[in-house]
Amino acid sequence: MSFIALYIAKALLLPPMGLLLAAILALAGKRKSGGRVALICLMLLLLLSLPAVVNRLALAWERFPPLAEDAYAPIQPQALVVIGGGLLYGETEYPGGVTLHPRSLIRARYAAKLALALNLPVLASGGGSPELPEITEASLMAELLENEFGVPQPWRETASRNTTENARFSYALLHELGIDRIVLVTQAYHMPRAELEFRKAGFRVVPAPTAFIGHQGPLTWADWLPSLSAWPNVFLLAHEAVGMFWYRLRY
Repeated sequence: MSFIALYIAKALLLPPMGLLLAAILALAGKRKSGGRVALICLMLLLLLSLPAVVNRLALAWERFPPLAEDAYAPIQPQALVVIGGGLLYGETEYPGGVTLHPRSLIRARYAAKLALALNLPVLASGGGSPELPEITEASLMAELLENEFGVPQPWRETASRNTTENARFSYALLHELGIDRIVLVTQAYHMPRAELEFRKAGFRVVPAPTAFIGHQGPLTWADWLPSLSAWPNVFLLAHEAVGMFWYRLRY
């Protein structure tokens, strides 16, 4: 499946858009059950707009806790790998109109914090888009890490297009340097799939998730009010669940 076709499929089939389209198709059809199907889809959309519901879904999925101070001691990591989280295009205030997506910024910032605290070299992993392959996530993250966060000379893996390739290409690069024990930085919702792929590639991994969607503690009344901000998180969680299933089939 091409990059564009995959992108369109994800946008249309994953919630919330997938549920909205299903409701529309159910109402447009001639079956008597169409109204009930549409109502179910709309009720699910309402539920998934509640931060309290999304928080519980995230707590179930984001199973790797924040990195504890002594968690890396048994493995003795030799390097830190940070995975790119995307690029933004059409940003005319930046060279080439391209800059890091906020997901990549969040990951890079936490990677810099850990790398400086643990005195570890850093590998930034992530390629570019088919339209602009010369501008890569890894290159922009490496420049940010070095120039703005003070991480000395990060390595770059610039060919990967997905999480499996992040893992395999990073291993090929670091294995030549005798490195197979790493701290892995990505967002908490992405860590279950990323940690699995990096272990399969041959690494011993210390997961260092950041930017958790789910949070422990009591809920407030506001968590039970519909919020448009909940739907992007639902999309991310659904994307990861489907991605985990797809990777098991493909790889």
